[in-house]
Amino acid sequence: MKTLYLIIFGISALLFVALFFSHLMIAIVPIIGAIVVWLVSKTSIKLIKTKFTLIHLLNEGLVKIQGTITAPKTFTTPYFKQECIGYYYKKADLTYDSESGSEYEKDATIEEEFQDFYLTDATGKIKVIAPRFNLAFLPVKTDTVHSIKYAVDDVRHSERILKNGDKISVMGYAKRNAGYSFEIIEQPNNPIVISNADFESKSRKSFQVFKFILPYLILMYLSVNYFVFFAPLHHWKQNDALIVFGFFGVPILGIISAIIGKKETGCLYVFFSVLGGTLLLTSLLTFPLLCLLLISKTAFYTIVCVWLSVFVCTLLGLGINYKKLADLNE
Repeated sequence: MKTLYLIIFGISALLFVALFFSHLMIAIVPIIGAIVVWLVSKTSIKLIKTKFTLIHLLNEGLVKIQGTITAPKTFTTPYFKQECIGYYYKKADLTYDSESGSEYEKDATIEEEFQDFYLTDATGKIKVIAPRFNLAFLPVKTDTVHSIKYAVDDVRHSERILKNGDKISVMGYAKRNAGYSFEIIEQPNNPIVISNADFESKSRKSFQVFKFILPYLILMYLSVNYFVFFAPLHHWKQNDALIVFGFFGVPILGIISAIIGKKETGCLYVFFSVLGGTLLLTSLLTFPLLCLLLISKTAFYTIVCVWLSVFVCTLLGLGINYKKLADLNE
């Protein structure tokens, strides 16, 4: 609930600034975005940072255990008819935005069944207890049923499940029961988190990528705000052709460079891959900036400097960390 309040407050502040102080959007939006990303990712970060503990070495407190799950009772999921020991099922109608091509879920109905289960590793067995389990970090199986006549009648079915014999990770609070053996029990400030090796591997790589490029994102933020708010102003005549190139030519060159890079090897492969990635990311990052600066009739000199700041910082981030990023993708 606190997260929801923060997001609502952030959106309200953003709308106020957009209406009365449009240039401040450049300084505020990245900060709000960073806060939202942190709030959304903090459980994943905690999961990745917590080390595994063997069951026979448990102490009371927050722990993460990897093992095989078992439970006495089985269920059958509503749509895919999968046999499992717990499931989360969602059915939602889909609507489509004809302008952006985006799809949105509405009128979602949720059905779920859970039970306590046992987690076993090479050293022991422990019971995991909670009224319900969050399966958001497990793979999802989906099916979209398309209407023949109307796209708005499309329906999406999605299921996440726990099965006997699955190897999973469980992070939660370990506590001794009346028989002096440990159980993992849901706590108000320590909800049980369930994941698997694939999710943790992908999350760890994502955090490493962010760690590599974070200094260049900070440099980009500082340089863009310097040119918008503090740099001496030079009066350059606006070049509409250059602006059109920034909107449309840069992403096209990025795609061409990426295609060329795939056909090359060695140094040429690295050069065109980095150049293509830089141009595409620069286009993505500068599109809203260019729109805002043009709408607010910002000096053309400032617009050029902002674009170059984003381009140079992106190039440095991808170029210097290319080998590390490539190794993560292998």
